[in-house]
Amino acid sequence: MRTLLIANWKMHYGPMKAGGWVRAFRRERLPKEIDIAVAVPHVSLAAARASLGRASIPALASQNSFWAKEGAYTGEVSPDMLQEFGVQYCLVGHSERRALLGETDEMVGKKAAALQSAGIVPVICVGENEAQNKKGEVNKILRQQVTAALAGLKPEGKTPFVFAYEPIWSIGTGKACPAQKAKEAHEVIRAAIQKKFSASLADKVRVIYGGSVDANNISEYITTTGVNGALVGGASLDPRAFAFLCRTANPA
Repeated sequence: MRTLLIANWKMHYGPMKAGGWVRAFRRERLPKEIDIAVAVPHVSLAAARASLGRASIPALASQNSFWAKEGAYTGEVSPDMLQEFGVQYCLVGHSERRALLGETDEMVGKKAAALQSAGIVPVICVGENEAQNKKGEVNKILRQQVTAALAGLKPEGKTPFVFAYEPIWSIGTGKACPAQKAKEAHEVIRAAIQKKFSASLADKVRVIYGGSVDANNISEYITTTGVNGALVGGASLDPRAFAFLCRTANPA
């Protein structure tokens, strides 16, 4: 299974800086054996697309989408709109959106299903907060979030889907989740997929890790059984540093 690394800029870089980041990143030596994507703000999609030209690395990703094709949803962006930009991946249910904007498991599931139907790979973010972690509720929370996300997805859909385990207490804090704990969480996610669909599909779905990932720990996560890549936040804002992280994840 190919490793997947996604740079998540969050709310950084308008069109001018986005175009510059892509051009600088493309000048770096990038491994061809792994899949690389960059999730940019909606206002920067056109600039990132233009700077990519005909290049396929990195793939273009969005940080969010709505579940309807069109309608009276002021401020929202549909999967079909994203498709026009050549977006291949889209994050849904990121912990920041769940916590700050009130996104529910049901909403995340509807977004994931709409993206899959439009031919865009949904990258479904799941994970527990610090209080839930201390109470030993990690498995319970993961099963709940994953089951809700799978409700509208189809195993034979136009595109596959990806899960990103992101323990909320680890995001942007420098407190990276121990690799063994990440491995255990990924096993819970796969078990939920198997229960909903099948063991064969659970083995094929990429489950990646996000939470204080950098060049110093990426190799440990990638070499841990069951971890198929990473969702990288702050460490992806510098194109050269992210390129180095990509090479570190694939030393060959």
